Amino acid sequence: MEAKMLNALRDAKERLAEQFHTNVELQPLQTDQWVANSLLQKAIRRGDTGAAQRAAVTFYLQKGSAIWRRFIIIAFEDVGAAAPEIVAMTVAGSTDAAWRKKTGGDAATAILLARLLAEAPKSRSAEHLITASNHHASVEHERLLVSGSSLAENLAAIGEESNTLSHRALAAWCVSGIGWKRSKVSGSNLASVLATFQELGVPPELIEATGLAAISSREAITLMVPLIWLAANYGQRPFVTMMDVPGTSNIDEVPLYALDKHTRIGRQAIRNLVKYNSQIRGFLETNVLSAHRSDAAYMAAFYADAAPLASKLAWRGADGLEAFGTETDMLRSGVPMEAIGPFLTLFRANVDHLNQVRLHTVFAKRERSEGLWFTAEDMPVVRVDKRT
Repeated sequence: MEAKMLNALRDAKERLAEQFHTNVELQPLQTDQWVANSLLQKAIRRGDTGAAQRAAVTFYLQKGSAIWRRFIIIAFEDVGAAAPEIVAMTVAGSTDAAWRKKTGGDAATAILLARLLAEAPKSRSAEHLITASNHHASVEHERLLVSGSSLAENLAAIGEESNTLSHRALAAWCVSGIGWKRSKVSGSNLASVLATFQELGVPPELIEATGLAAISSREAITLMVPLIWLAANYGQRPFVTMMDVPGTSNIDEVPLYALDKHTRIGRQAIRNLVKYNSQIRGFLETNVLSAHRSDAAYMAAFYADAAPLASKLAWRGADGLEAFGTETDMLRSGVPMEAIGPFLTLFRANVDHLNQVRLHTVFAKRERSEGLWFTAEDMPVVRVDKRT
């Protein structure tokens, strides 16, 4: 591999080191690891820097080194091709413990990465691509084609611009062997996939970051970002557009948008919304089988309040890919094709009601003394008081 490839993340580390600020002091939130984890990603999506940093501190104090994998996944899921330089800096800082210790320490690095990811422009196109490629029924023929092709044929398919993006994604995934046991393919070769990206003109530090992230996370979404970068920059100039996000309120300084389908209290609140909101309940009873109604509500709430981005990379094909990924998720949740649009519109119109129900659910849980939040009076304040 060329020297510029080998030096790519070294340059990213140097840029990251220049970003450390002085006199940072953050109090952890009084919540558990699950809510902190959820908040970290949703706050980054919304560009809510302060909430993202406090969530990072809270999660780091409770789960330690697990935060580095979370940062890598968030960088590829939610920033991706919109800011490859931030993705590279995130991977560089998250995969080198010795560098973190020498430069600013783990806590300072976590605070810094939370800020950089929150402030960066966003793209969830990689997430939509991996979701649709892996699960949508219309792509089954491409899944069969890739699984029956040789390594050389799949490598060629990655670079063939006339192929669908899902075909190229599946070919890259198959050749790479990235994934858990059930996803691995004999004769796989991640280096060949990365070399193909290099030949196609993907920026060197994004390629190196993708390789490190794929190995450390074992998540195939890492391979989608170079493909999205190629698609977004092929015959066009992508741009970032600012987006509106739903309003929220806080409880114990935790924004309510963190209480989504990835937290126990969030799932309970969504079920309560269905119970209290006659429009949503009636829609589900009319359109969704009873066994799937909770899953359908969880997913609709996610797209209404947890998935929105404060900024978005716009490119020809992005909106269609988003619709494809969203459709895949909703179909898998049991919502019929013809009901997806109306159901999402209905949920988006009821985010305020969802937040009211979230508050009610939290307070009811407290009254039953089940304990939602940590009592964190003795949790340490995290201070970064010098530039290194």
